[in-house]
Amino acid sequence: MMRFFVFFFLLLHSVALSMDVEEIISNHPSVLELQHRLEALKKKEIYVSKLPDPVLSLSITDIQLFYRPFGRSLEPMQAIQFTIFQMYIPDKKRKIKSDTVRFKYSAEYYRLLSKVLDLKYQLYSQFYRLWEVKEKLRLIKQYRKISQDIISLTNTLYSVGKVSQAEVFDAQFFYSQLRQREIILEGMEKEIKSRLGYFSDRLPEIKIVEPFRPEPPDTFVERAEKQSPYIIAIGKEIKEQNSRLLLAREEYTPDFGLSGTYAYRQGFNDYISLGISFNLPFWSKSRIDSKILQQVYLKKSLKEKYRDRLKKIRSQINSSYYRLLSSYSSYSLLKDVVKTQAEAVYESLVSEYQVGEKNIFDLLKSLNQILAVKEKIIEETAVFNINLKNIQRLTGELK
Repeated sequence: MMRFFVFFFLLLHSVALSMDVEEIISNHPSVLELQHRLEALKKKEIYVSKLPDPVLSLSITDIQLFYRPFGRSLEPMQAIQFTIFQMYIPDKKRKIKSDTVRFKYSAEYYRLLSKVLDLKYQLYSQFYRLWEVKEKLRLIKQYRKISQDIISLTNTLYSVGKVSQAEVFDAQFFYSQLRQREIILEGMEKEIKSRLGYFSDRLPEIKIVEPFRPEPPDTFVERAEKQSPYIIAIGKEIKEQNSRLLLAREEYTPDFGLSGTYAYRQGFNDYISLGISFNLPFWSKSRIDSKILQQVYLKKSLKEKYRDRLKKIRSQINSSYYRLLSSYSSYSLLKDVVKTQAEAVYESLVSEYQVGEKNIFDLLKSLNQILAVKEKIIEETAVFNINLKNIQRLTGELK
């Protein structure tokens, strides 16, 4: 039980982010479901290690049904018997049963850790998507204002005959396109918030990490193999299955029972009798053999499951790593090179447009390029953070 409390202490206190995130996850119904299952297993571990309750029975022998049925002194065989029977399961077998439940508890414990990591990752992913949409909305509103300034400038140039009316319409059309994108983003924001309602109505604070060059994927894989709950859980299942196999082999060892009887005889001497009983596996050897083989194959199945989980975790880490690296490279190029170039081109076009050397089409094209670059920077930042959290989830390090 101490291990159980230590886990929840760590769950609530060893975190890097707001306590709100931990409160949301620790109070989630699917986490509470597994928590109650752990509590049930701790109780089961106690009672499977104990002997079954003794059985007390009362019997009346040699009832003369058609001649003085209530007479109890007709012959020595007539007696009132009190019998107590205790079934005894060998200590070794009871210990193996207890160990089986304990290993099952350990497997459930790591499945609970895995569930917590899954929920955290889902929560973070939705928040990063929400951040992405909000940042794009902020950007669109900023460019709507710029678009309004362009419309004013185009109207002024049109009034003095320097541009055509078509250019005025193009500037207004660009503004309408921005407004349409804003409406779509506002709908996406509401949709993401509704998905977040699965976790909580509260929206905790999150931190956005600026993309950086990640460490080699092998280091993540090594840490995952040592500490990932997804892998450890199956390792515990294999130990549980080992214990079930030992328990099946113990079926060859008979259980036995002890009984004691006190017989009251009216008019004759009372007597006490003792007895012992046990089951013999002679007629059920084929059944026991089949049960052992069943447990052997289940153990082999779990070993293959373990190998599959290892390969899957490695594959998922490598996949997220290369997305991480791609996002970092794209983000660096866009922020350090492309954005600067696009802004320089736009500033040059504005100056040329004001003196009539460029038309509105070139100006709006340049503005769209800047907007696309900035939106892509936001997208790559969100993708980087999501994949970083996924790697931390797979390695068991997501806080």
